[in-house]
Amino acid sequence: MSGDNIRICDVTQTYREQLNIAQEEFANLLTKELVNIKVSRQAVSNWEKGENYPSTDFLLLCSVIYEDWRQAWAMDCLKVKLPEVFDPNVVSFKLAKPK
Repeated sequence: MSGDNIRICDVTQTYREQLNIAQEEFANLLTKELVNIKVSRQAVSNWEKGENYPSTDFLLLCSVIYEDWRQAWAMDCLKVKLPEVFDPNVVSFKLAKPK
């Protein structure tokens, strides 16, 4: 996603709509492989309304654990939330998967 006025609510809603899934399924898929971490449908709703945002820690975790749309969603959210840190021209990282 690109653009100066992109917000986390826009990022989240765009990904969910592209996947053609409900908020509850989006929430469940975000934490499918995470231990002791859950995201509720209400949290996704609040993100889409701009009333709340995913934590930076959660976004970083998703960007490291996943290698699919969830990683892309997390990185797009981080770029919006912390553009001075996650500008593609400033920071780029790729962690090796454990063997």
